[in-house]
Amino acid sequence: MKLTDFEKRMLDGQFGKALAESLHYIVQFGEAFDAERLVDIQYCHYPAEMAIYEGSIEELQAFAADHSHVVVPTTSSTLCADMQYPEKTGIPERLAQKQSLTCSAHQKLGIQPTYTCTPQLNGAIPAFGSPIASVESSAIIFFNSMLGARTNRGGLFTKFSAVTGKYPKMGYLLEENRAGQHHFQVKDFPANSTEDSLWWSALGFVIGSSVGSEVPVITDMPIAPIERWITLGAAMATSGSVSLFHAVEHTPEAYTLAMAFKGKTPQTSKTIDKQMLVTAIEQMTNLLPNEKIDFICLGCPHYSLEQLRIISNRLQGKKVDPDVRFWICTSRMIRSMAQTAGYVQVLEEAGAKVIADTCPVESHMRISTCQEYHLPLPQIRALVTDSFKMARYTKDLIGCKVGLTTTEKAIQSALEGRYLVW
Repeated sequence: MKLTDFEKRMLDGQFGKALAESLHYIVQFGEAFDAERLVDIQYCHYPAEMAIYEGSIEELQAFAADHSHVVVPTTSSTLCADMQYPEKTGIPERLAQKQSLTCSAHQKLGIQPTYTCTPQLNGAIPAFGSPIASVESSAIIFFNSMLGARTNRGGLFTKFSAVTGKYPKMGYLLEENRAGQHHFQVKDFPANSTEDSLWWSALGFVIGSSVGSEVPVITDMPIAPIERWITLGAAMATSGSVSLFHAVEHTPEAYTLAMAFKGKTPQTSKTIDKQMLVTAIEQMTNLLPNEKIDFICLGCPHYSLEQLRIISNRLQGKKVDPDVRFWICTSRMIRSMAQTAGYVQVLEEAGAKVIADTCPVESHMRISTCQEYHLPLPQIRALVTDSFKMARYTKDLIGCKVGLTTTEKAIQSALEGRYLVW
């Protein structure tokens, strides 16, 4: 790999042993994928260091002790608890105390305490074409697709990029790897789709299941709010490992179909209709209509301020069934704004909880964590959500039954304590 004089000096230890070691890992990583050089990143979304992972907190503390500061704007991904109000989620105190060590380590490193899977809703908007390093699959696909920034699935290497400002020029940082590979024409997309997340989540799940880790190009999509595109990408990254998609006339590298494919011929072309989305919803759902439920979760990925406003309007003056836990997940910054606007008060008076920093699948409710801390299993019996990502991971990691439905029907399900089909 060709290194600059500055990079050679860093690698030789002129800026300290810790930085030399961090750059060494990045260089090795790049050489394994035949990267010719490193690039200067403009932003980093830092990996979740959660107390539910063995050794994660200890590794973070050691890393923070060795390194002085991040060198690019750096946001942080989710934790296993709401660290502002840990009692809200019912996390064991010992686990919450362990997780709290994350916050002081991040502060030492200069990492922004965003603790969210949607940093773009907190002002993290890297410029078109800018190389970045990111974790969190739903953030990665949004940065690549909707903003035209350049990132791979960074994994733990993002922490080394945060302190060195470097990343190998490879993968989606190379223009030739960003061409579309598969064409999906959307037919008869539900008319109310721009108002509800379910159909966008279903569409993303169907596309991700088809392409795996390759690049889909989508045509005939409606104009919709940013939240729907976040939902679409999150579902693609859940059923597959999609990190980049193009939506013709909507995303910055796809003004035309030819532009999306960079002049190449699509490997496959498919039409997706409403029935395919319905089938995906039915296959993911294993709750019966009107079956009694004990948990509702909205906010996967984390909700925006506008979404909290809409839900608060729906719940104004109403009461959630006393046997149902209703979580609405967001970032602490969005929650702070929602508190100022009065939305949180309305939601919590209705019996919902506005949870920040985490979500059920990242929490103490995981099967493995329940076993470690001798908690009852399962923590959730029957969950209703509008998100394929939440549905899949709660099934796998919490071991509960799941019912997918529209956002509106999920709210009504919370009020009635039963699963209402979309």
